[in-house]
Formats: sequence, C-alpha cells, structure tokens
Amino acid sequence: MKINAKQKAENRRAILAAAVDLMIESGFKSMSMRAVARKAGVGDATIYNYFPTKEALIYGYYEESLNSALQTLMEVDDYEQFDLREKLQLLFETVLEGYLADREFVAETFASVFFRPVPGGKGVRAIRARFLHIIGEQFQAAADSGELADFMFKDLVYQCIWDFFIATTLYWLKDESEQFSNTTVFIDKSLDLGYTMLKSGVLDKVTGLASFLFKSHVLSRIEMIMDERDTFSRIKDEFMSYDPAR
Repeated sequence: MKINAKQKAENRRAILAAAVDLMIESGFKSMSMRAVARKAGVGDATIYNYFPTKEALIYGYYEESLNSALQTLMEVDDYEQFDLREKLQLLFETVLEGYLADREFVAETFASVFFRPVPGGKGVRAIRARFLHIIGEQFQAAADSGELADFMFKDLVYQCIWDFFIATTLYWLKDESEQFSNTTVFIDKSLDLGYTMLKSGVLDKVTGLASFLFKSHVLSRIEMIMDERDTFSRIKDEFMSYDPAR
C-alpha cells in the first residue's frame, strides 16, 4: 500500500521515538528491530524501508533532530534579521533543547557516534554535511548583508564550529547547573570571542600569516627539494647498478 510523504514522515518519527524509548529501557544490544517496529506500530518488515540497521536508527535520530532544529529556526519571527552570532547561538540552543527530552539516550550514544579520533561512517558524514551546510548558509547571509567581510579558509572555520558543537553537547551532558546555565554561559562567551575575531579580521590575519609562511618557506623550497630528489635518484641508480665483480 502506497503512503504519502506526510505519513512516511510520521512513521519515521514514530520509529525513532520507539527506538529511543527501547534503548533507554533495555540498551542498544538488547533492543531488536522487531521490538522497535511493533512499538512504533509499523510492520516488522516495513521498518527496514526506513532504517536498515539499528545503527541507522541512531544516526536517523541525530539527523531528524538537526532538521527539526532548522525548521524551528525558520519559524522564528524576524530570524533573517538576526546577526550571525545570534543565529549560531539560536542553532546551538535549539538543538540542545531538542535533545533535552531524550537526554539519557543522547548521553548513551552521542560520544560513541561523534567523538571519535577517526571520522565515522556514512551516517555521521551525512549529519556533519547537513550541519556544515546550515553554517555555510548562515555565513553566506552575513556576507550578503555586509555584516561580515570575506575571509580565507571558510571550510576550516565551519569545521571548527562543528567541533565546537560536538564539544558543547558533551559539556551540556555533564552540566548539572540549574537549567544548564553553565552551558548557556559557555556558548555565549565562546561565540562572543569567535564572532569578535571574525568581525575584527584577526582570524583572517592569522590565516594570512600562515599562508605567507607556507608559501615563503615551503612552496619556495619545492624546487630545491625536487633538485635534491634528482640527486638522490642518481645516487640510487648508481648504487643499484654497481657490480662489485667488475
């Protein structure tokens, strides 16, 4: 039976909600796809049309949370009038607010999904790409309005904001202050510092200096390195062709 997009979205959310509840109750290892399907009210086989594995359920939760946060931002009155700092702060706080009802689940899964020395698989890459796209749009809006001058290494800055988001979520999970006021201050102060650096051009000057040093002290030596490589290559050829009986 064919279902429309709205019903698909509702099924997806029901499956994710069931997975969160069951994972909190019995843990990831004990949770089965069949139990999730039955709790969500979908067929045992139907669940695989949405999520092929239990791991995909976890990635699906974080992807859905990010999309839900973005939808909330779009519905905020005068959102487009916010400056970049305000948009970033609202994004962070809206995502964390979305995690609040499922804090136990997030505490159980977040670090293992995102806080890895080696980048995760396709599921994590998709969430990260979505987050960076949102950040990119916020920066582009700031540039288009003249709020922020163009600067170098945008991708690096976006990546730093992603890493900051990961660190902020881990901080929030450990935060026991009333209404997570410490996390609010942490976000506020950190974004203040970063935004001030961007606005003042300090970050661009630092990256400009790094670029100058790289060009001056690395690229300028490539020709010398290539020459040395030729020298080593000749020595190697002579050594390999040497016949001690000759």
